[in-house]
Amino acid sequence: MPLLSSIPSPTPPALAPVRAAAQDVLDPAHLRDALRVSPADATLAAALRCGAAVALAIAVPGLLGRPDLAAFASLGALTSLYGRYDPYRRRAALLATVGVLMTGTIAAFTLLAVAGAPTLATTAAVAVLAAGATAFCLLVRTGPPGATIVVFAAGAGLAGSPALADLGPRALAGASGALLAWLVCMTGALVRPTAPARLAVRRAADAAAVVAREASPGTDAARGVRPTDPALPVPSPHGAHAALVAVGRAREVLADDASWRLPRAAVPALSRELDEIERALDAVGVPREDAAAPVRASLTAQARSRVRGPWRLATARVGVSGLVAGGVAAVAGLGHAAWATMGSTAVLQGESARHAVVRALQRGAGTVAGALLAWPLLAAPLGFWGTAAVVVVLQTVTETIVGRHYGLAMLTITPMALLMTSLAHPADPAALALDRALDTVLGAVVGVLAVVLVHPRTHRRASEIPGPPR
Repeated sequence: MPLLSSIPSPTPPALAPVRAAAQDVLDPAHLRDALRVSPADATLAAALRCGAAVALAIAVPGLLGRPDLAAFASLGALTSLYGRYDPYRRRAALLATVGVLMTGTIAAFTLLAVAGAPTLATTAAVAVLAAGATAFCLLVRTGPPGATIVVFAAGAGLAGSPALADLGPRALAGASGALLAWLVCMTGALVRPTAPARLAVRRAADAAAVVAREASPGTDAARGVRPTDPALPVPSPHGAHAALVAVGRAREVLADDASWRLPRAAVPALSRELDEIERALDAVGVPREDAAAPVRASLTAQARSRVRGPWRLATARVGVSGLVAGGVAAVAGLGHAAWATMGSTAVLQGESARHAVVRALQRGAGTVAGALLAWPLLAAPLGFWGTAAVVVVLQTVTETIVGRHYGLAMLTITPMALLMTSLAHPADPAALALDRALDTVLGAVVGVLAVVLVHPRTHRRASEIPGPPR
């Protein structure tokens, strides 16, 4: 009997993924990852585009004597964050779609505020929006910032005590900001329409060069490398995968450019360069993936092709965590419950527990520090144009560093978001900063818990189901 009692009981199948996720979440290596600065390229042009879009969007209502609408216009201008490296035809469709989504969100949640919807009802609506926007971003593959900005627009719509007469101006301001962002982000098509394709091919060459250095130090994949030698080192799986993804991405961009007259002439030369990169990867033992040559597809077709993909779990996690985070914030009496949902949504923009924990650490710590920096800015007598100038500078700086370190970016994102909020609804600086910090930390914690607790449902095979005792 003592011998039998010393044998550990097996973990129930339903609890096995929870236990594994919990162990992953508690890995101390996540703290080191949260402190690591990542490499990033081509950030300056995207940052300047976003800064210009926000500056124009804020200036228009300011010049028209409606500074209270500047926050909604700047939210619309944040559509410039999407599709920043996409080819121009896809970028045009994506920005227009996101702009409609942002404008509709501002209008819908302003209407909820006008109707005096109960707090729990608006909290549930924000959670549903977060889940739906997550599904949209995954199916259409918008990339960062995902659903987070859409939830921010919902929080702006709920803010204040709007009247029905405010609905149209708010929606119009959001639409004007989105239109200005579209125009700013599409101007490059007139100057250098091949820029996205050239960037994609360059990134593929850089990734292949990394693989070549791993396989044989001193070689350069872009110039071609020696035939495979079994005695030489093998490239790391991570590096090989990154190179294949970069090559596949470049093929997709070239397929899109080939269907449009402006960049079409440059496609053959870039395709030959990409062929050389693939031959270099062959030489160091990176097998090509068997896949049909990509063709240009509309956003709708791309979404349909991914319907059977792994988007449901992420959507469920965002919806559940958003409802819990927003509900707890509302019950606790925090001033902006939608910010808690935004915090959990931002944490869950990755696919792994490691990514969620790292983002939670970075977002939580960065927001607390950013709120402390925002406090004196909110209290300073900057005036409308001074506040607008600070918002534009912070937005531009954010886009140059967010790809390198999310936590550092929160030092500028938090003051920028709070200053944007103050443009529409001036509030006590201390209370606003405290609400932002508490809501964000709460959302980050709930987001990590969602990674631990929400898992795909598994069905046990018949052979694994215990039969009657013999």
